[in-house]
Amino acid sequence: MTRSFNTPAKMIIRSEWDKQLIKFIKDKLRAKTIYLGLPSPEAEDIIEWIDYIDEVIAFQCRDYPHPSSPDQSREVINQLEKKLSELERKGYLSNFSVYDGYIEEVILKGKDNSNIEFCQNEIITIYNLDFCNNITSPLKIIDTQGEVKEVYKFDAVEKLLRFQKDINKKSKKFLFFLTIHCGYKGKELKDFISEHGNAQISDYHRELEKLSKPIHKNSRFLKSYIIDALKNYFIVHGFIPDFFPTILYKGIGGQHLLHFTVIGTSQIGRTGPANCFQNMLDLIKQKFLTINSGRIELLTVNNIDEIDISNNPIEIFNSSKSYNKFWKDDKQNVR
Repeated sequence: MTRSFNTPAKMIIRSEWDKQLIKFIKDKLRAKTIYLGLPSPEAEDIIEWIDYIDEVIAFQCRDYPHPSSPDQSREVINQLEKKLSELERKGYLSNFSVYDGYIEEVILKGKDNSNIEFCQNEIITIYNLDFCNNITSPLKIIDTQGEVKEVYKFDAVEKLLRFQKDINKKSKKFLFFLTIHCGYKGKELKDFISEHGNAQISDYHRELEKLSKPIHKNSRFLKSYIIDALKNYFIVHGFIPDFFPTILYKGIGGQHLLHFTVIGTSQIGRTGPANCFQNMLDLIKQKFLTINSGRIELLTVNNIDEIDISNNPIEIFNSSKSYNKFWKDDKQNVR
C-alpha cells in the first residue's frame, strides 16, 4: 500500500523553502549533488528537487512503524526502486541506491535487511532526514551478532557526519534537513532542560513554563534541545553549522512537526572541533516560521520575548559569517 506524508504545508516547505536552498547549493558548488534521505515510495521530495539532484541514496522501511521482519512485503521498496529507475532511465538521475530498512538500522548495522552493505564514497550534498516521529524514540534492531539492540536516530545522525568527515576531500559543504514529530519521550530532553550550564538559556527555559498551550511550550523546549545536540555533532566532526529558522507546521492527522535546516561547512586547516559562529541563545529565541494561508510566515506568540527573523533562507545565509568567510569567494567550490 502506498504511503504518503504529503500535506499542503509539507509541499509548501518543500517547494518554497527547501528548494531555494538546494538550488543555491547546486549553483555554488557547481558539482555533482548527492541526496541521502528517506523519501516516500512516490519520491515526492526527489521529484520536486530533481533539477538539482544527480544521485540518490534512499532508505525505505517495509512496514512503518513496525520493526523490520523478512516476512514483511517488499512492495514499498519495489515501488520506490521503480520510481527512481524511471527517473534514471529518463536521464534525470545518474545513479541511485535504495536500502531496505530504517536508516538508523542500516547505518548502525552497516548493511540492510537484504544484506546489502551500506557504502558512502562521496560527499553527501543534501541530507533529508524526514523522520516524522519522535527523535528520542529508540528502534529495536537485531545486530550483526544476532542480539536485540536499541538504536536512536541521533546515533545515525552522528555516524553519517562521521562518514562525511572521513571522505578524503578538503572542501565539504552540504545541506542538512531534519523533520521530527513535535513530541518527545525519554530523559535526555529533561536532563538538558534541568542541567544546562548556560544561565541565560536556563532563564529562557524558565520563561517557557509561563506558556499556557502545551504545543507552544513543548515545541520550544524541543527546538532548544535539537539545536544544541546538532551543533555538538557538527562541530565535533569538523563542520561549522549554520542554523536557519525552525519551521513548525501540521502534518498528517494534524500532528505538529518541526523542520530544521542546517548548512554544514568543513573548517579547513583547523584541528579539533569546528567553530560555531552563531549564538546559541539567539538561535533558540528566534521565532518559529510556520505555514499560514499558503505562505511561510513568522509565528508570533504572546507572553514570550522572541527574535524576529527573515523568511528568506538565501538572504539569511548570505549575511552569515560562514558564507562570507568560506563560500563567497571559495575557489575550492569546484570539486
